[in-house]
Order: sequence, then C-alpha cells, then structure tokens
Amino acid sequence: MTHRSFLRRLLTGTVLAGTTLLAATNLSAQTRGGTAVIVIDSDPETLNAAITTGNAPGDIGAKLFEGLVWVDPDYKPQPSLATQWTVSQDQKTYTFTLRRGVKWHDGRDFSSADVKFTYDEALAKLHPRTQTTLRRLAPEIETPDANTVVFKLKETYAPFINIQTPFEAPMIPRHVYAGSDIKANTANEKPIGTGPFKFAEWNRGQAVRLVRNDAYWEAGKPYLDALVFQIIPQGPNRSTALETGEVDFLYQFYVSRPDVKRLADNNRIQAKRGSATPAVYFLMMNTARPALATKEARQALATAINRDLQVAQAMDGHARPGYGAFGDGFPWLVNADAAYAKKYPLDPSKAKALLDQAKVAPNTTLNLVFDPARPMFNAGGQIIRDNLRQVGLNVNLVPLERSVMIQKVFTERDFDLTLQSFSSSGDPSIGYHRIYLTNETRAQFLNASGYSNKAVDDLLGQAATAADQATRARLYREAQGILNEDVPTLVLYDEVGTDLASRKLNGLWKGVDGRDRWSEVWMTR
Repeated sequence: MTHRSFLRRLLTGTVLAGTTLLAATNLSAQTRGGTAVIVIDSDPETLNAAITTGNAPGDIGAKLFEGLVWVDPDYKPQPSLATQWTVSQDQKTYTFTLRRGVKWHDGRDFSSADVKFTYDEALAKLHPRTQTTLRRLAPEIETPDANTVVFKLKETYAPFINIQTPFEAPMIPRHVYAGSDIKANTANEKPIGTGPFKFAEWNRGQAVRLVRNDAYWEAGKPYLDALVFQIIPQGPNRSTALETGEVDFLYQFYVSRPDVKRLADNNRIQAKRGSATPAVYFLMMNTARPALATKEARQALATAINRDLQVAQAMDGHARPGYGAFGDGFPWLVNADAAYAKKYPLDPSKAKALLDQAKVAPNTTLNLVFDPARPMFNAGGQIIRDNLRQVGLNVNLVPLERSVMIQKVFTERDFDLTLQSFSSSGDPSIGYHRIYLTNETRAQFLNASGYSNKAVDDLLGQAATAADQATRARLYREAQGILNEDVPTLVLYDEVGTDLASRKLNGLWKGVDGRDRWSEVWMTR
C-alpha cells in the first residue's frame, strides 16, 4: 500500500466515519474537528518518550505525554501537570503541587507516585539527556501526599524547572511499568499518557494515528479530532506532500533545505524561520579506532573538512559554519580564542602533514555511518568523502535505516565516523554535555566516541551547577579550549531551522518547540 493510499484510508470513513475533517471557513474562534497530518521520517524506535531522545518519538510523545511544565516562546516555564512550584533559598529543593483530577488514558488517576517512579526508574536510568543531569544532581524525591512532589538536589542546577517538559521529563504511568523491564514493556508500542491525544494505531512503515482524549484535564481541548504521523523517508517527497496538501505540518528536522524557499513562497503554506532552541550537527569520531585514536588524526579531519561547503550545499545556507565544541547558539559561552576558524581553517596540505604525524597510512578507509532519511546527511557525507579523498583517506558511506543506525553507532559502536545532530533543549547542560562526557554505557544518543577526559567531565559538571551565568561561561570556555584541541567530535554547523505548515492550521507555535502544545491547534479550510 502506498503512503497516499494508506493516508486516504485513514482520512475516510474507515477510521473517521461521521467526523468533520475541516472546520467551516471564516470563523473567528477556535473550532473543533479535523485531522492534521504530520510528517516523520521513519518508524519510531519506541513510542515511550521517557527512554529516548529520538525525533519521531519526541514528535509523537509531545502529544501523548506531559511534563510538570511546558515552556513558552520566551523560555518561561508554564503550568502543566504541576500547577505551581516553589524553590528553596539555596536552590536545591523544588516543591511541585500537582494538578488534581488528571487521568491517564486508561482512566487511572495521575499522582505523585507516577512522578517519582518516572524519575527513579525511567529518566534517571534510560533517558539519554536527563539521565546525564540526574546522575550529578542525585535528587532525593519525596511524595508527602498524592498531589505533592519534592526534589532535593545534591547540587544547584539552574535549568531544573526547564527540564520538566514532555521532551526532557515526560511522565509515564507507574501502574503500567512497575515491576517490568521498561525498555521491553509492550506499552512502548501502545502508550498510555495524560496528554491531549491518545494512541489509536501504528501501521509500521506507514503511519501512527492518535485521537482526541475526550477526558483531557483542560476543558474543551484539544480541538482536533486526530493526528496522523505519516512516515515519508525521502526528503523531497515530504516537500511535495506538503505542497499537494497530503500533509499539513513539516517540522524543521525533516525539511529538505533546498526546498525551503520554494515552500515558504507558496501562498498555501506558512513558515516559521529560526530554530526554537540551538542545535548542532556534527561528525562524531570513534577514538577507539587506531586511525582516529590521536588528536592529531582528528585535527587532520577538522582541517580537511569544508564546513562552509556543508552549510552551502548540505543545508542550502540554512545554518552557520561550526564554531567550536558547542557551536555558537549560546553567544555568552563561546571561546573565540579557540574557535575552529582560528584553529582549523581549511588546509588540505596541513591535514596531510597531521595524518603523517599521526602515522595514519595513506588510503586508510573510514566507514561513515548515517541515517539516509536526513537529506543533509546524504549531501554532507558526500562532501566529507570528497574532502578526505583529497588528503589520502577513503570514506565508505554507510547509509542505514534509523533503528539499525542507532544500534550500529550507540550500542555496538561499530563505526569510524558518524553524522548526528543533537538539540540543546534550551541549555548546553541539557543537550550538549552528553556529546563529550565520559560514557561507559551503550545507551542511545550519548557520547559514543569513546572520548573520556576527567578535566572536561569536571568542568562540565561545574558549569551545570554554577549559579550565575558569568561563572558558567568561564567554565564552558575552558572546556572548549580542551575539546576544540582534542576534537573527538567536530561540529559541522549550527542549524537555522524552518517549520512549514498548511495555512489550514491555526494556533501553532504556542510553545518554544513547534512540536509542543498541539492541544491549542485547530483547523479551517
């Protein structure tokens, strides 16, 4: 069955009999009804957003699950499953008052026991970003009653409130997961959350469908009847699907950059330019491989790879060339003295000399693993192959379906080079530390390079817990001095993203992330 025929079945009486797909025109108030079709690029590795930071699970999970707060476009936390919170004077104790009357999708009550279970058993052990933070903070979690949760942190952590979102700390039901292997629980394929939409069906390779949660705690919401997450692996096909009206929303992560101008100029499409939160795209190097074990060898790659060409061709100009270990998305922390532009201007002759110094034999072959559903990775891999050929290295491009790529890179660590992208989620300590911190696990979306440096670990740990930005900036600049010298991972560029949507959709972008707050979205003709 083709994507188009499958979608037609989803949007006809088979699954939506008796509903109104589109609201009446020229209505000034939000209207109920309609199905929005949202693009994802592949089958999710799981639908449990508490154990992954994958984009497809995050897209879907933000509609199924909720955090204690959500974050508005000004980066201010707003009440969600928590109605209010207080912070102690020493900034180590956080007390949340939970919203009363919230139900899980199976009708059971949400309570503080769910919060404690989610943190202790899922986030602290399995969530790639949040577990890194919690490992250092070592919070003691108390539940004095069903509607109160108290976190007592070992150290201060400035963005603690802002990690309580459906992307960093989505709540999962204790009664479903307690006593089970969370990663293997069948609820990961038929999830139960508290969010505005409920799981309906998952047709692998085709689509995931959610329907309105009629028992949602926010009266009158959501407005839409259903959401369909249509799987379209090829970037150009996603653009065509938006142009033809087959899909309604294309998140920046899935956008083919050469298509942005054409799509944004279409009067049936609305565009929102600018990444919600800084995000870096990078080349991670496996330091356990002999050819990449020395910093001189990795510096050679940094000197040979044309970062400007990555921006111009792979991203069609929708990015900024790599600045350093944390990009330039947080201007307050960049280390100009150690910037890539100073340390690694494009110089193939120097790259050859560094490879000779590192005793890397000519014609050494490096396997570059990537997800081919990301158009910029296809183009970026070809650029890297051509760049490194000029300095005597062979690059074997290894495109792998996303779940296989994750297994190969993060679990097996069977790669030489890999192209990846990580979001900062609004603070470097949330999203970027995991690129460099010592990681002895084989968990997804953590440092798989094998790089381990105690000085870096200590500096990043201090930067995460420092109370003022000036101190954090000093620590980050010192860490960049080391990381930009060692180059276990080369940041190729900072993303400048663009979300694209049908003009039928209203109420988008109420949260800082375009995938959030879809309880607010409604549809007209």
